[in-house]
Amino acid sequence: MGEHRGAVRQSRLRETGIGFAMTVASVVLALLAAEIGIRLFSAHVDLLELRNYVDEPPLLEGRSRSMTPDPVLGYVPTPGYTGTDHGGVPLTFDQHGLRAHRLRQPPPLPAKPVLVVGDSFAMGMEVADDETWPAHLEGLLNRPVLNGGVRGYGIDQMVLRAERLVPIHRPDELLVSVIADDVDRAESRVMWGEQKPYFDIVNGELALRNIPIKPPKHLDDPLDPTRRILGYSYLIKWTMDRLGLHAYWHRGLLPRSRVHNQGDRVACLLMDRLAMLGRAYDMNITIIAQYSVNVWHLATARDYERDVIAKLLACAREAGLDTVDTYAAIDAAVQADGVSSYYLEQHLSGRGNRLTAEVIARHLQQ
Repeated sequence: MGEHRGAVRQSRLRETGIGFAMTVASVVLALLAAEIGIRLFSAHVDLLELRNYVDEPPLLEGRSRSMTPDPVLGYVPTPGYTGTDHGGVPLTFDQHGLRAHRLRQPPPLPAKPVLVVGDSFAMGMEVADDETWPAHLEGLLNRPVLNGGVRGYGIDQMVLRAERLVPIHRPDELLVSVIADDVDRAESRVMWGEQKPYFDIVNGELALRNIPIKPPKHLDDPLDPTRRILGYSYLIKWTMDRLGLHAYWHRGLLPRSRVHNQGDRVACLLMDRLAMLGRAYDMNITIIAQYSVNVWHLATARDYERDVIAKLLACAREAGLDTVDTYAAIDAAVQADGVSSYYLEQHLSGRGNRLTAEVIARHLQQ
């Protein structure tokens, strides 16, 4: 009798173990199928790409990759970098950390260069080196155009980068490319999970804060066992991003930290700061207004961005700076040919950048 009960117990345990194993196998297969599915339909990852996504913050990608820590600007392009961006598009920076372009074209006529600063719209995210608007502008003007744009920068970082690059390259034209979100970024000391400089307003004057910025330790620290293994899953990365847990999952990344709500006032005072830079180096400065793809999808986004840009351009003109608003030209083209003809996922396509360069060239040639 006892032997029979023992056999029954062993049989039940075996069945329970088999059932548990089958459940685990089913869950693993379902997750594997989901991993393959998200990789097949995502434009940001290849099916067979094997890397730890936890180990690569979205902007400051480590000392050996396209961005390098900087004590004043937060991060800058890595000089001499040759590789790709997150979408697999070719990305090249020269020895000065400027986006390279037209390397196989005849050199432009000797002249003082045009220097461009800005965010990802100026740098040319999602397009190859020769498809950025500064690259197109160089061909249209037949004079050197230096692309100092850096993805993710706020208007505060752009001005600080201009103040660094102008004494080195001595341009006679400085183009500052801005979108509405650049003004909003000036209200934070942390963006994209990384420390950045910001300006306070003290007695009506700008006061630079949060520098020097120390290199983030998380770039060198070893990963914990969980992230060391599960970090290779793009499905988990995608899920964490959608749940707003990006800063939790990517080791050491900081959540965005807003320090004030005076971005518009800071931006306006920065126009005066740019005017002083222009006078000091005898160069003309033009503010280039650009727009996100959301403007052509959401009326609320259009109204917001146009309002922010209108206020910024008014401050620029009051400070004695030139301005170029690309909205009318891009809007007319989008209405005629559709958004997808001029924008990719978030940024301008090569065709959109070409149109932008034509608008800017007409202004400069006047």
